[in-house]
Amino acid sequence: MTKPSWQNLTAADVMRTDVLTVSESTPLSEVERLLGENRVGGLPVTNETGHITGVVSIRDLVDRYTQDPDSRPRRGNGFYHLSAEGLDDEDFDSFEVPEEAEETAGDIMTAQVYNVDRTTSLHGVAAKMVELNVHRLLVTENKHTVGIISTMDLLKALADSP
Repeated sequence: MTKPSWQNLTAADVMRTDVLTVSESTPLSEVERLLGENRVGGLPVTNETGHITGVVSIRDLVDRYTQDPDSRPRRGNGFYHLSAEGLDDEDFDSFEVPEEAEETAGDIMTAQVYNVDRTTSLHGVAAKMVELNVHRLLVTENKHTVGIISTMDLLKALADSP
């Protein structure tokens, strides 16, 4: 069986359906970890109801840390480290990490959510990425997200097509 040519492929043919997301409240240190571990350049951001409200990318992190280098999460010894030695049980009840201790995905995400329909041709997907100057688009069907497609997904499809 021959593979379909690039001209006949649609977003649905090359999209990834395992869309990894983060919540608006995800700390930036966790966003960094997820981006690195999953070798992706960006993640959709969801609100408390699971609705995608934006995208946080490596570019958003770099922009934020360039504006304010002190906003970068600290990872050295002692960051969010608490020695339990010499503490009573009631001491743990009063220990809280302040919410403002670290910025979150919702604080720095790009609030625009761009998408294409699953039937969009790969030429159409590429054209929209160029027009919007983005590296990933959500793929939708009947206004519901069914996948994500990145520039690497497009390149892989091009490299694999006859």
